[in-house]
Amino acid sequence: MSASTTAVGFVNRNHQVNLGLDNPNGTDHGQSVYAMRCERRTATGTKCGNVYGANGSDIWQRKCPVCQGGRPGLPLTKNYYFRAIDA
Repeated sequence: MSASTTAVGFVNRNHQVNLGLDNPNGTDHGQSVYAMRCERRTATGTKCGNVYGANGSDIWQRKCPVCQGGRPGLPLTKNYYFRAIDA
């Protein structure tokens, strides 16, 4: 059984983790905006950590707009602050 891409904690194949629902009004028909964080390791070994918004229908394939050349993220309505953890 596979996890739902809109579940908090889901990590896609590009190392993007779903932080949860941010805004019920996405830019695709019937979609909501979810907060995403990049967990990809940079050349220096640290995690990118970029936080951005994505439509629920795009979570499974999203790439980071900062370190992977992904599309620009959607605006978020909440603040997402995380302590850097490079475990």
